[in-house]
Amino acid sequence: MAALMQSGDGWTTCAAGHRHWGRFGAAGLLITDSERVVLQHRAPWTHEGDTFGLPGGARHSDEDAVSAALREANEEAALDADDIEPLGLYVDDHDGWSYTTVVACPRRPISPVAANAESVSVAWHHQDEVTQLPLHRGFAAAWQQLRIPVRPLYIVATGEAAEDPLLEVLGTEGVRATQLPTGMSAGKLSRLFPRVIKARPDAVAEAVLRHADCGQVVLVTDARDLQLLS
Repeated sequence: MAALMQSGDGWTTCAAGHRHWGRFGAAGLLITDSERVVLQHRAPWTHEGDTFGLPGGARHSDEDAVSAALREANEEAALDADDIEPLGLYVDDHDGWSYTTVVACPRRPISPVAANAESVSVAWHHQDEVTQLPLHRGFAAAWQQLRIPVRPLYIVATGEAAEDPLLEVLGTEGVRATQLPTGMSAGKLSRLFPRVIKARPDAVAEAVLRHADCGQVVLVTDARDLQLLS
């Protein structure tokens, strides 16, 4: 029988003796359009109130970081998960407790708003202006790493590789930075979520060239090569 979901709301202490909100860890959503990011102006009554950070919060017991970040963004900024495309993960680990930032981009124009009492506002801010704001301490530390641009990852698959179930798994769970081919980079992110492109054999070259203009491309023609990315 499956275990019932447990709320992550509550304080916990990591192995280093620091107090954190989120009994099962926490996650936040960093939405960027390459020039701007969405920031939450936290309400004065919240922990480290009247500072700027990310929509986010405690993970529940049955949630992965992406699910938690998208749920919190819906609750705090009225953002629909279908409008958001996760690009990668940045994990700030504190001896067993972690805060995961889900870096994402909008699939279509979005207009975030303050959707509950935890926010004064939720809005777009130009990246150059971020450090001029009074930032939440956790976000301020992470921003030095998160501001480093990362090119999106594309997997162009053809032949038997395009039909392998592992391709869908990689699209959902992502590719660890340590598994990327030589010459590719995840910046400071620990995992990238690839955009999966299935191409006919006669259209592979066109697909690779088209997506190489805006990202990093891995061409997979053999199902065994997918194992190298997992």
